[in-house]
Amino acid sequence: MSKPFYVDGLTVDQILSMDPAEMAKLNKREISRALRTVSLAANKRIDKLLQYATKTKHGYEQNPKAKKAIATDALNWVTSDGTTKPKFGVKRSETRNQMIAQIGKIRQFMNMKTSTVTGAVNVRKAREKNIFGKTREQASRGQSKREKQRTYKNFQQMYSFVWGAYHKYRELKGQDPHAHYEDSMQVIQILASAIVYGMSEDEAVRYAAEEMQRQYEEQQAQYEDLVGDDFTDFGNFNV
Repeated sequence: MSKPFYVDGLTVDQILSMDPAEMAKLNKREISRALRTVSLAANKRIDKLLQYATKTKHGYEQNPKAKKAIATDALNWVTSDGTTKPKFGVKRSETRNQMIAQIGKIRQFMNMKTSTVTGAVNVRKAREKNIFGKTREQASRGQSKREKQRTYKNFQQMYSFVWGAYHKYRELKGQDPHAHYEDSMQVIQILASAIVYGMSEDEAVRYAAEEMQRQYEEQQAQYEDLVGDDFTDFGNFNV
């Protein structure tokens, strides 16, 4: 009779939150079992997200024909913008270390707000509200079916345009386009205003980079005016 698996008594969350030292004690057989368990859960999330997404040359985007509009950050992150197959599993790893690395990637994916349909919808709504002042659902209240379809289409086009420009901006900065940064919403709002003004995507990206640099230099100048560049002004600290 084969020895039972230690991880069989653990939930997906418990496996993903295991201390590295604890996981290091598991042999390849146990790691394989743990990877199989968390892969099933992660693949189920991916399959649900795919129902509301469509693949383009730039990666996954909202499917305009789907009943729900989602933010596709997690889906694009886990597939490198649609260039890799959106699946996890034991067959994708040969060594114990590769399995552990894959579990680590699953942990990152599962922790993303946009890895669930509900979370992806909420993130998309929050972004639309920040960019446009309201969500597509709010903007279409009281409209006829045809008017609602037109509103949704306009929001879809603008959202995709702004988000595409945001990705280009992050790539220009040498940053992960799917990561969240402290200035993310500020950059998005600048891009949105630039595109509404009539700029092309590339023009909007350049404008955002210049505007963020201008604001940074302005903040630095204000800071220098406040503290000065002669630190002896703070008095004698020798007591």
